[in-house]
Amino acid sequence: MRSLFVIAMACLLAACAQQPHVQLYSGSPLPESQVLTLVVPSELEIRSINGQPYSAANTMFGASDKRLHLQPGAYQVHAFYKNGFDINGGMSHELVRGRTAIFNFEGKAGETWRLEFERPQNLADARTFETEFPAWALNTRTGERIEAEAGNRNASVLSAMLGSSEITPEATSVAPLGSASQAVSLNPAPVAAATLPHTDATLTTLQQMWNLLTPQSREAFLKWAQQ
Repeated sequence: MRSLFVIAMACLLAACAQQPHVQLYSGSPLPESQVLTLVVPSELEIRSINGQPYSAANTMFGASDKRLHLQPGAYQVHAFYKNGFDINGGMSHELVRGRTAIFNFEGKAGETWRLEFERPQNLADARTFETEFPAWALNTRTGERIEAEAGNRNASVLSAMLGSSEITPEATSVAPLGSASQAVSLNPAPVAAATLPHTDATLTTLQQMWNLLTPQSREAFLKWAQQ
């Protein structure tokens, strides 16, 4: 009886030691030596991979790093910093959403790439990510480091405006850039266009967004509106 208990505990510990991952390629699971592993810190939220929205991985790991298994090849990942901070000893809370970073890298079978960024020491440091987000992709085997490009800003009013209007289908698998299957997966079936209700809340949101624009952006928007 005791031996069965020891065996059961050993199996439980082995299962806990396994790092969870999400398979982002089609077909049966392959050993890690045949796939490309992408590690995403828990503070980063994925917006898209190779142009395809993929938010499922953001909620499956809790406070642990995300481990995504991909086909070997080239990838472009849009991700942003998202973390909460306690204020006044926990009396209040502030959620910081940083500017999106665009990570470009190409990995081989068996390699592990990791999305990295300068860790903020406090809330003030994290707030700077809203305008500038220093980040890079790192090959954990070779040490190769590729600096990320700056993406769009994440304005809370924009999130509130579009929150329930996201209609782009979620990706179930992601193909490397330039592959034949990627051309198919990036062209989903047409869907009905989303519209916003004509309410005071919508008007207020649009006004807030206008106040966030630079003079150049406002000029470009007015030219587009007159077309």
